[in-house]
Amino acid sequence: MPAEDHPLPASWRGLGRTLHLGWTASPGLIAVAFATTIGASLPDVLIAAALAMLADAVLSGNQVDVTTAAVLLGALAVMSWLLRLLSERANRRFADRTAVFMEAHVVRLQSGIPSLEHHERPSYVNRVQLVRDHADTLSEVYQYLFQAVGAVLRLVLTMGLLMTVHPLLGLLGLFAVPTAVVSHWRGGAEHALEERVGHHERLARHFFLLGTNASPGRELRVARARERVRAGRHQAWAARHHAMSRARWTTTAWQAAALTVFGCAFAGSVAGVALNGGSAAEVVLLLAAGSRLAQYIGQTLSQVHFLRTIWLEGGRRLLWLEELSSMAAEWSPAPPPERMRSGITLDGVSFSYPGTDRQVLDDVTLHLPAGAVVAIVGENGAGKSTLVKLLAKMYEPDSGRIVVDDVPLADVPADAWRTRLSGAFQDFARFEYPLRLSIGLGDLARAEDGEAVDRAVERADARALADRLDRGLDTQLGNTWADGAELSEGQWQKVALARGYMRDPLLLLLDEPASALDAETEHLLFEQYAERSRALKDRGRLTLLVSHRYSTVRMADLIVVMDGARVCEQGSHEELVALGGRYAELYGIQARAYRVET
Repeated sequence: MPAEDHPLPASWRGLGRTLHLGWTASPGLIAVAFATTIGASLPDVLIAAALAMLADAVLSGNQVDVTTAAVLLGALAVMSWLLRLLSERANRRFADRTAVFMEAHVVRLQSGIPSLEHHERPSYVNRVQLVRDHADTLSEVYQYLFQAVGAVLRLVLTMGLLMTVHPLLGLLGLFAVPTAVVSHWRGGAEHALEERVGHHERLARHFFLLGTNASPGRELRVARARERVRAGRHQAWAARHHAMSRARWTTTAWQAAALTVFGCAFAGSVAGVALNGGSAAEVVLLLAAGSRLAQYIGQTLSQVHFLRTIWLEGGRRLLWLEELSSMAAEWSPAPPPERMRSGITLDGVSFSYPGTDRQVLDDVTLHLPAGAVVAIVGENGAGKSTLVKLLAKMYEPDSGRIVVDDVPLADVPADAWRTRLSGAFQDFARFEYPLRLSIGLGDLARAEDGEAVDRAVERADARALADRLDRGLDTQLGNTWADGAELSEGQWQKVALARGYMRDPLLLLLDEPASALDAETEHLLFEQYAERSRALKDRGRLTLLVSHRYSTVRMADLIVVMDGARVCEQGSHEELVALGGRYAELYGIQARAYRVET
């Protein structure tokens, strides 16, 4: 992932990529949609000519011509209705099929990026949100492109009909140019503003979820802060609405002025033909075609506006995400090790999160020996979880390097490295699958292996949880399902911990994985795991445990103390207590607090 901001590609490239994806989804339906949409544009234009024929026939009194013109009008009306109906059906079916394809493509792109930077870099977040929100609307690009082509075709044919009355009537098209220019500018200006105020929309969504979900709802009711959340959502939406409203009023005023220019030109043309001896048929043709011209210009501008604001800009952001994904997935030369011999070394590693200048890790040099259980402790904000993210290749260091044995981790592909990892994290996911699968996701290839799942359940001390559920490991989790069972925070965390224990990896990352459990349970869990790890030391595994409970980390072979983004102490529990430094101080404070509680 590049450190600098990756720019948006050109609009025409984005449109081309969107069209290619649509063609891939369903080429047959595209052909039907194109033929019917373009075909539907022709009868409307010819109706003006048929009306002129009817007017001429009525004035001449020729019954045959009157009948012919009337039949032609009826046929054109039926044809217009039928082709429009077929076009709508074909385009709708194509859009439905392509919407699924586009959304799946966006999911693959976002989930395929090894790092999390596109979710956290401020300059990227708005773009990612727009791609996600407009993924389904990108499926309609062909429909609106065909309609735009049909609208342009109608305009050309209508201008040709008008010029049969008088060649100078072709100049009416020039008076439509300001409306096209304003429409093009309007779409770009509004969409750029929509991206700039995207953070207000995300904030409003955040307040909405706070006010509607059960977990924050308990605290809001106790704190009597519901009105504050509602006010926050209203303020966020108001900030977005006011900015967008001002822009839309301005662009609408310009568009109204441009349309007024065209309207005056059209009215003057009708008066000129009528006052200069134009026939009734010519006046009818001008009125019918001219009124249609205004409608066709409006339709053309509408299609241009949609293409400009949604599909051209949306296509640019989709192509941007594809390029970002391809850059992040560049080939790396080194395979991950089958086993570790010496361990993992951090050499002068520094890191700051995207969009901030504060260093979360500052010149960290550290060796994590193979076969050891290593504990990372320190106060909040000391960089413990960030260190875990770097080891999992969620980010790359700003400076320094991480080496696994003799291989720089930066040279190992992220997906390949993660086949050697497993872990459980403080901000764990609640996968609402049956319990067996929710655990089995930790090693999807063995998700149906009953012995592997049972072993993970035992390691996480989750057997009692499974036995209490009505259908045991086959119980559907989550109260959003009709027969789903809702779990407590601690129970969900045990499921996540069992998921992390599905594998026997080279590197096991445990980042506050039992924070919702009581201290005694956590201590017992990790003491048992440490004993198993030591028994398998010859396989060169490494366990990294982040915990805020010092009683838990006593069993670790190596304890690393972090303070202010740096490593300040390291050693065994006995060595650090004897040192009488930061660890000894914090351990003593926590031990006294536990004695007071008990």
